[in-house]
Amino acid sequence: MSKSLRFVKARFPSTSDNLTIQSMLITHDPLGFVEEEDWWEVYFDEKRWPMVEASFKRRVDDEGLSVSFELETIDQKNWNQEWEDSIEPIRVSDRFVIAPSWHSVEQVHGVSVLTIDPKMSFGTGYHATTRLMLRLMETTVRPDDRVLDMGTGTGVLAIAAILLGAREADGVDTDEWSYDNALENAQRNRVDAQCHFRLGSIEQASGVYDLILSNITKIDNLQLLPGYLHRLNTEGRLILSGFYLQDATDMRLALENLGMRVMDEAHEQEWCVISAMKDTI
Repeated sequence: MSKSLRFVKARFPSTSDNLTIQSMLITHDPLGFVEEEDWWEVYFDEKRWPMVEASFKRRVDDEGLSVSFELETIDQKNWNQEWEDSIEPIRVSDRFVIAPSWHSVEQVHGVSVLTIDPKMSFGTGYHATTRLMLRLMETTVRPDDRVLDMGTGTGVLAIAAILLGAREADGVDTDEWSYDNALENAQRNRVDAQCHFRLGSIEQASGVYDLILSNITKIDNLQLLPGYLHRLNTEGRLILSGFYLQDATDMRLALENLGMRVMDEAHEQEWCVISAMKDTI
């Protein structure tokens, strides 16, 4: 992705249609996403925004939704301050707090601080799917696991896997900003010797894995499931998110049809996460 000098911020009020609207925009690979109780924001490269907006408005019309939002264009020189001002430390699970490097966090026994400077990548902890993935990882990651993180974004899940005891974590992402950001965040958390990031998709994965993490869209998860199965070793495990609770049945059926056994499931704000294991019976 070319790094343009301007970005678009779309700010939406929180409404009952939040999930539908967010799902429409997430499929266009936003650069960043911030959510609060009364509002939420999504960021895009200015060069891509006209295409995204046209597609989004068509789908809104097709769904018969009434959507209002504010747009702001941000220059590159103002981007860092804009983004930094929007990010605060957040407790995401029993084991983890996610915090940017410019905020100090009080150390709590048994709680690890994931130092994540998000640059423009998804994975700040402000979205429910990131929190769901981390919570399920706490009971799924095993000592010495070899882990693959698909659509790694900030690298937060790969980094967390190492802090939970994994031996090695590979992260792949098709976005150049994310690739650069993940490398930087691994260094910030002093796990860069164990985290390996590559620009691309599953074709950049190497060998087989004990655990695959995939916090992407429902459609992408379904398309990639056969490839995941091929990359999992015997009794390998999989954690999927990025889809709604209403889509959980479709995801379970797809997993079972591929010979996977669903192990656990959780949800937050109508977003869902599912873990599964290769069924050896």
